[in-house]
Amino acid sequence: MFVKLAFRNVRRQLGNYLIYFITVSITVALMFAVNNVIYSPQMLQRAELMRELKSGLIGITVFVSLIVSFVLGYATSFMLKLRKREFGMYLTLGMNRRNILSLFVLETMLLGFAALITGIILGLFLYQGLMLLLVKLLEIELLFAAYSGKGFLLTAVLVACVFVLSSLSSAVYLKKVSVYTLLHADKVSEKKVKHPVLWLAAAIFSFGGILWSCAAFYGALEEIMKGFDSPNGIIFGSLTILAVSIILFHIALAKSLLPMLLKSETLCAKGTNTFTFRQLSSKLQSNSVMAGFLAFLIAFAIIGANCSFVQKVSQNAALDRQYPFDITGSLDPDSGSPFSEEEAERIIGEYAQIEKKISYRVYTSGSNDLYSFTKWSGEGYEGLHDTFLKESDYNLLLAELGRDPIALDGEYIILANIAQIAQVDFSDALLNLNGKEYRFAGTLDDMPLFSYFYFLAVIPDEAAAGMETAESYVVYDLKDEKYDAAALRADLTYSCVLSGGLNSVRCDYELREYGRLQNNSITAIFVVGALYIAIVFIFMVMAILALKTLSGLAEDRRRYELLCRLGSSEKERSQTLFRQIFSFFALPFVVPLLLSIPTAFICSEIMKMGGFGAQSGEVIANAGIIALVTALIYFLYFVATYLISKKNVVPEAQNFSTEA
Repeated sequence: MFVKLAFRNVRRQLGNYLIYFITVSITVALMFAVNNVIYSPQMLQRAELMRELKSGLIGITVFVSLIVSFVLGYATSFMLKLRKREFGMYLTLGMNRRNILSLFVLETMLLGFAALITGIILGLFLYQGLMLLLVKLLEIELLFAAYSGKGFLLTAVLVACVFVLSSLSSAVYLKKVSVYTLLHADKVSEKKVKHPVLWLAAAIFSFGGILWSCAAFYGALEEIMKGFDSPNGIIFGSLTILAVSIILFHIALAKSLLPMLLKSETLCAKGTNTFTFRQLSSKLQSNSVMAGFLAFLIAFAIIGANCSFVQKVSQNAALDRQYPFDITGSLDPDSGSPFSEEEAERIIGEYAQIEKKISYRVYTSGSNDLYSFTKWSGEGYEGLHDTFLKESDYNLLLAELGRDPIALDGEYIILANIAQIAQVDFSDALLNLNGKEYRFAGTLDDMPLFSYFYFLAVIPDEAAAGMETAESYVVYDLKDEKYDAAALRADLTYSCVLSGGLNSVRCDYELREYGRLQNNSITAIFVVGALYIAIVFIFMVMAILALKTLSGLAEDRRRYELLCRLGSSEKERSQTLFRQIFSFFALPFVVPLLLSIPTAFICSEIMKMGGFGAQSGEVIANAGIIALVTALIYFLYFVATYLISKKNVVPEAQNFSTEA
């Protein structure tokens, strides 16, 4: 009997459950796609390279599952309230609470099973799209991504756990709620907000906290990039204040805005504004905490998605700077390397053909005249000495990279290997080398790394005469762009004993291909993980707003019936309902969406301060796309909620008279 009744109820409530069903289906599709990536046969073939990606995605999907369980449990309570009168009638007709709970859980399981099937079908296509994104991020070749039985099983288990956990909230609610509450909850009057002026002051104060935290975070990053000490507490503190301020601002705004608007006689005198304000006042007051946390989730999703794309853009730009050549070898005679230069070249030749080789040296004068202008001087930095690169060697490297040569005439230039050096003023630094003075001619902060010191000074060849060699380097350009970089690096790696007697593993050769694969793997975790979390969070937030609105349809219908009897036309009631739902949806959405502006600015400035100013426009464009996609999801959920609500709340006027 329960099964038949459950099927009937699901069919009858299909319109109200549609948003819940769509949200769960999309969430299942995302879970299925990510879980299949984790156990993808093609990815497992690259197990060594993808180990970090797999571990990261497993952690993310478990975290998301817990969030989804909580959110769906919250959403389930709304569906219970939507049908509270129906369940109250069941109790009065003789059904016990266990029967009702069993019936509701059975209905939820039917919806869950249907959502699982629909989500997996959708996930089959979404998985291929996700694999295309990964193929692009990882820069690997893949025509078709095979599916995994383990991925399907993990999805089924996670979805089952999600529904079990969300069903617990239903059990708690039905166990405690009284029959009277079920039958008459929509007639309970709302309590008025106490001290709305104080809440308004709290909203203004917390909005100031949002602005301050953004400015403090940017200021701390700027200090760090300039080379000044900035406590990590400022960064973490500003992020904490941002989170708290977002939540508090929306709670305070929900409790203060409508009571203040209701005091305005001018606004209340226009049309149905008084009715709209009272409707919103009751809804926002009772859901103020919910609005605060939903706003935090949206802000977290938008900021996280932006940061993930900054990671991608910066990694691409940093690769050319960190690895200007296919292979760069640091030949330190004191490293204890078992590989001679010739032996290393033989090993490299087993994997790829060497097309060109360039050797150069970095010299030191033994002094720290240039370092004295930086913060890396004085006590504790006695071992740091100025390092130099000959003009001829520098021009040779530039020619290999396709850049124009330089001509120094009694001057030197600084090559900044880290962003902080670009902020140092060397204009008063005169170099006295071999009896001749050389003046400062500028700092270049966008050049590739030709050494691993903080900076290099490029000087005329004659100025380097008699200097000691600080480091010897050899760089190779390979004919083959793609090769087994992980295996080559393993063959060039050796064990050594450090000065303290500790054993260590070392490789004196930096491989561009290996760095590319490692960077791509890390980037894939950030981008896929952040997008996964952001999409799920945004869909969950919109689903909660929609279901919360739909759970009050019975109460709204009763109030809009009164509005109709007072002479309001169908058009006026439709417009009033539109403003009511739009305002309810907009409250936790507008400020987080506007945070895209400071987020884009800060991310763009980070790129500039890191020496990647050319990519700052791409970061801003990504922020705009993220904001547009988020707004589109919001719009779709809002329209669906409004249309369902209008159908139930604003029927034809004659329907009211018939029912009366």
